[in-house]
Amino acid sequence: MKKNQFTRMLQNKTVLAALLIVLMAGTAVAGIMAVRRSDSGDGGDGQSGYAFETQDDSGNEQLAVPSQPETEEETEEETRREQLRETQEENEGKPVQSGDVDAVLENENEDALGTLTDEMDEDAGELLEETLVDDGDAVVYEPETEADDQAVDAAGTALNFQAGSTISWPVEGNVILDYSMDSTIYFPTLAQYKCNPGILIQSEVGTPVEAAARGMVTAIGSNEELGNFVQMDLGGDYSVIYGQLTDVTVSLDQVVETGEVLGYVAEPTKYYVVEGPNMYLELRYQGNPVDPLDYIR
Repeated sequence: MKKNQFTRMLQNKTVLAALLIVLMAGTAVAGIMAVRRSDSGDGGDGQSGYAFETQDDSGNEQLAVPSQPETEEETEEETRREQLRETQEENEGKPVQSGDVDAVLENENEDALGTLTDEMDEDAGELLEETLVDDGDAVVYEPETEADDQAVDAAGTALNFQAGSTISWPVEGNVILDYSMDSTIYFPTLAQYKCNPGILIQSEVGTPVEAAARGMVTAIGSNEELGNFVQMDLGGDYSVIYGQLTDVTVSLDQVVETGEVLGYVAEPTKYYVVEGPNMYLELRYQGNPVDPLDYIR
């Protein structure tokens, strides 16, 4: 009897030990699975989209960074590649290599760049043309090449004013202020002495002002002293300025023949109120004023 009881007790302890071993094994497996889920970023406090640590084959820890989503430009380019592949496969009936698609995209980009460059060049040309005429001080046309250094008319005839050439009177009247760059002369309105790079020819308001010599208009402008003025290139490094004008009738780059009307005599500016209505004439050689009376016939 006692032997049977001992046998039962021993069997019960064996069963309990087996149950305990199974329970401990299950707990260990659950712990390992939890650790693996945590390392893979699927559970616990892990957040999707952030970097996490892993191990390479040698057991060294590395930082694994999830791939970033494609940008809008990359998506558009990939869509364009697919469209090109489909179009070419439909037309040719054969698979399209990626190199072929890259060549087409490169040509499209070059064409777009060429179009943009042409538009920029055209805009720059329009801007240059607009700046040639200014409401304030004149903006003088500067030739860009040696071939443009000598002004020519529409027929290609050179404007070649020389030292022995002459000019005519732009208006009829007395010279009320002489050219004087070597010494000063008296300006009545200003009540002071100063040099004068041109001459003032007395005239009446509204009198037509004629071109003193054949030339090309290089500037049209206005300032406080001369009022509205026209500058012309005569060729041979000579140029002429007509001031105190109103109702200018010529335009920039126009070739004007001797005797053609440039405009009309205006009311005098505040610099010449005492002198009265007049027409200002200045002649230059290589950019320096010379006496117009030495050339007027």
